[in-house]
Amino acid sequence: MITFLTVNKAGRSFLPFGNKISVNVKTSGGLSVKHIECLYRGRKIPWSKIERLGESETKRLLVKEDMEIPKGVALRRFYSDELKSRLCLNMATEVLKIMSDSAHKLRVAVFDPDGRIADGVGAMLRFTDKLTVVTRMIDIYSAEAQRLMDECGAVLSVSRRMKALTEAQLIVAPLKLSSQLPSPKEGLIFTTAQPSVNQRSAVYFKYYFDLGGELMEMLPQGFDAEYFASALYTLCGRFELGSIVPQAAKGVGADHTLLSMSKYLTNIASNP
Repeated sequence: MITFLTVNKAGRSFLPFGNKISVNVKTSGGLSVKHIECLYRGRKIPWSKIERLGESETKRLLVKEDMEIPKGVALRRFYSDELKSRLCLNMATEVLKIMSDSAHKLRVAVFDPDGRIADGVGAMLRFTDKLTVVTRMIDIYSAEAQRLMDECGAVLSVSRRMKALTEAQLIVAPLKLSSQLPSPKEGLIFTTAQPSVNQRSAVYFKYYFDLGGELMEMLPQGFDAEYFASALYTLCGRFELGSIVPQAAKGVGADHTLLSMSKYLTNIASNP
């Protein structure tokens, strides 16, 4: 079961005698999605009633990011960047694929201190031979580097040093960045959340894709596919979603498509 919660304040002409809470449940293919909608008057939200309706899902409700849940209320917003770790890797890999022969001229890096995507970085070596990983998990990545060498002769460079990112024009960072990476100004970074500090390179952390008609029909209005997919991946074990390739991404500025990013990086790679 996945449970969404929407809370809105009613207008003056609506609900003259109190609050309105509705519960809608949709089921398809073994998946059940509940949507709790609360319209309230005045200043007091009926949190205790919402808690009862949330049942076992109260600690992992899908709630809009800008909604504040007061201290003392036994409700928690679901958030996980497990799927996003895969999405940023998949998008970078697809960009390299679109770049074709130009990808070999691009300097690519992975900043993965905790070894979260060690099992997936090898996919990028199909399109580039200039891939460096910066990580604390040297053993994990060294083992993966040896496997890639044995199985396909691909070379994966592994380092502890942040300096190895200095010339990287494309960086995959499967975590929220809390410090500035030493990347070039003309580079791109695919990551999982808006960094805590400004980065020299352009940063993308919001990914857009089509979940398909059946799942999209279960998504309540006002919520996006990425958040829903993250819950399906983490809470429901729908790990096949980890192979999704986003068609566009957004950072602080405008949206950009796979094609526009690949054209930009092709130009960068062609003008070292």
